[in-house]
Amino acid sequence: MAVRAEDDGDTLYVDKQLVIRRTTAPDGLRITGVIDLFNVDSFSRTLNASLAGEGDLHVDLARLEFCDVSGIRVLVSAAERVAGRRRLVLHGLPPQLRTVMTVVGWADMPGLVIDQPES
Repeated sequence: MAVRAEDDGDTLYVDKQLVIRRTTAPDGLRITGVIDLFNVDSFSRTLNASLAGEGDLHVDLARLEFCDVSGIRVLVSAAERVAGRRRLVLHGLPPQLRTVMTVVGWADMPGLVIDQPES
């Protein structure tokens, strides 16, 4: 099954379940699809490479359909590594992931900002 990439950003990674694109306003990534055991290593490499720059890294998760605990752990580990230097800002975090991250205390990490949904 071929995945058709949109024309609104540089595509950094594509597989049958996941598309990761670079965004420029704000500087970051747009995640579309599913993060699970099969592609979490690629997600981790792409996220970590994007954290090499300066300033906050914004991650748009509004098009994320599913993320298992391995994907959540990648986000948390990335935030731990950048704390004090920059922040990982999550936008459009699905409600289930927001709940998990809040319950276990990850939502309060210094290097992580979970953008509140607009009401």
